[in-house]
Amino acid sequence: MSIAIGGFIGQGDPLTLIDYLKTMDVGDLTVYENDAGYRDRGTVELVNQGKVKKIVASHVGTTPDIAKAMNEGRLEVEATPQGTLAEMLRCGGAGLGGFLTPTGIGTIAEEGKQIVELNGRPFILVPAARCDIALVRAHRGDTWGNLIFRGTSRNFNVPAAMCADYVIAEVENLYTMGELDPEAIHTSGIFVDAVVRANVSYCTVRDEPLEAAARSK
Repeated sequence: MSIAIGGFIGQGDPLTLIDYLKTMDVGDLTVYENDAGYRDRGTVELVNQGKVKKIVASHVGTTPDIAKAMNEGRLEVEATPQGTLAEMLRCGGAGLGGFLTPTGIGTIAEEGKQIVELNGRPFILVPAARCDIALVRAHRGDTWGNLIFRGTSRNFNVPAAMCADYVIAEVENLYTMGELDPEAIHTSGIFVDAVVRANVSYCTVRDEPLEAAARSK
């Protein structure tokens, strides 16, 4: 199966869901992610368990065990420019077949790819990425899957939530439908299939004032 995972070098990584995935009897996974976590935490843990056969990522330099697994032939790593990867996921969610990008022309990134010339300029034709599952993390969310990300943790969580057939969101602060400002929503609940509470030890900031206000309504 293919899994899109949100986060950016540990910021916004769905660690609660990754921890649960570590307990499951799964293997041969293909993961689409900006990176593979940070140091020994995140998707790299699944790699060390032998559950992942391929990672499509922008870089894996912050996870030494990934380089080790790749050099030992236990893991295939497909390096993809960061903007290209984000657009692959976004196009998968938008129902598009792919897109044209000049990024990578004249480099190894164009090897094996279809080149399209438009107005005298070469572009790489990049297929959209459509995944079976997506794991994302939000700071706030409601039981209908409407999500709000905190600061830079929006990163790859947004396109990851768009590109999969089944999306699971772990949420630090969970609300009922109608308690969140609809104008503040970053990802609509129409993309999300399941919501779980994030492990409290992984929460960045608790919404005590908002929770108190909600209880007083």
